[in-house]
Amino acid sequence: MKFYKIIFLILVLAMLAITSCVKEKSFPPEPTIEFLKYVKYANDSADCVISFKDGDGDIGINQGDTISKDDFVMKYLYKGTDGNFHPFDIVDTTAVMDTLFYSYRIPYLTPDGQYKALDGEIKAKLRVPPIYVPGHTIVKFEIYIRDRSGHISNRVQTNEISI
Repeated sequence: MKFYKIIFLILVLAMLAITSCVKEKSFPPEPTIEFLKYVKYANDSADCVISFKDGDGDIGINQGDTISKDDFVMKYLYKGTDGNFHPFDIVDTTAVMDTLFYSYRIPYLTPDGQYKALDGEIKAKLRVPPIYVPGHTIVKFEIYIRDRSGHISNRVQTNEISI
């Protein structure tokens, strides 16, 4: 009988040791992102890859949602003659200036269950090459994401892209 008590005690201690080693991920409720890579395929498309973390897991939009804003935004920047990057402004016929953005929708990612924190990678497939404007041969993108609560992530920039 004493032998079984010792075995039981060892099993309980082993279970406690194993479960105490598992740490839950803890992130703030605002998403954070990091630029990973920009991969160009010939002259017609590219992939932009970022990593993300979100503590409350409210990343992404339901497929049928037509009201929410796009939640993955890439701001187009070009390298000026001064060596700095500037937003590319579009001038329409009414002389209103607007900065060029590429925007995407992230699919709904919130996990089921009590634990909602998320981390992973998002790959945006750019099917249109960066706009070529004479004199703007080097561009990059400034990227941020927005969660369903309206929290906006930090902003990151891609590497320089020659066009």
